Amino acid sequence: MTITKRENYLMAMNHEKPLWTPVFLYDNAAVGFCAAPGPWFEKGPVGGGYDGFGVRWITPESGSGTPIPAPNEYILTSETVQDWKKLVKFPNVNDFDWEDYAKAELTPYNRNEVTIDFGSGNGPFERLAALMGFEEALIALLEEPEACDELIGAIVDYKIEVAEKVAKYYKADYFTNYDDIATERGLFMSPSTFRKIIKPHTKRMYDAIRSLGMQPIQHTCGYAQDVIEDFIEMGAQAWTSVQPTNDIVALQKKYGDKISFIGGFNTNGRAAQVDATDEEIVKEVYRTLDTYGPQGSFIFFAYKLANTLDMNKFMAECMRAIGPAIARSMENAGLSQV
Repeated sequence: MTITKRENYLMAMNHEKPLWTPVFLYDNAAVGFCAAPGPWFEKGPVGGGYDGFGVRWITPESGSGTPIPAPNEYILTSETVQDWKKLVKFPNVNDFDWEDYAKAELTPYNRNEVTIDFGSGNGPFERLAALMGFEEALIALLEEPEACDELIGAIVDYKIEVAEKVAKYYKADYFTNYDDIATERGLFMSPSTFRKIIKPHTKRMYDAIRSLGMQPIQHTCGYAQDVIEDFIEMGAQAWTSVQPTNDIVALQKKYGDKISFIGGFNTNGRAAQVDATDEEIVKEVYRTLDTYGPQGSFIFFAYKLANTLDMNKFMAECMRAIGPAIARSMENAGLSQV
């Protein structure tokens, strides 16, 4: 039986049995924030700068150039969040050249061969944190829940406008909502706070994404298995980048017919470190594929630190994990590389 990488990826995402375990960045085209900062109005331009909200972003080498808000330059505090309508400006997504941007990103890919995943940086909680910092955002969620609820609602309204553009110009298969709500040990907030303020708006966004012909993906690093049923209820087709601080095998067995899992590679372990040896990387790649691949509804994804602002060098480091993953996946499936 011969199938395309696209068809195989869709099988894994739709809880069917793929011929091989798909590998993110090989069987799927990662665009938007998946590939770089994404549209400048979300995380600033390449190399750093101001986004469409007026937040300044920096790109430290130690994070492989991943944009982060400039420390202590926030627009809001927990004391001023009630005035967010006066203090926060939203970008006009109609001012962005979506057609040319999408064309440039999609040109290298044959969409008949791969799926298209648009990464949308700064989900509802991450945008709240970008506007005021993590500490102030968490204080605000406790002390000013009504103001936070209104602001997150407005953020989701804006995100839906972005999704409409992505559906029109990218015709993407997936829309990944990057919203890190957890550390390696647990959620930043109580599950009840998440369910009361963030979950309803995210569900509304996911409903809109599905109505536009795309499947929503929840990106949350860290230990978040306590809210996996909430991810499912929100309508997430998959959870990325699921890390082994969660009991992934148990989650696959219990929820694998309802949600898919993208990740598995220990991005906080030795294999992801700057000085990791090839042997350490390959060992972790094999562990990931051999442990989670047989359970189904699984896609391999690895992130490798590089300490560089050179995207080519960063991708070369990631390929140290992706290359062996492709080979191992084919080997496990009894196939030659496709």
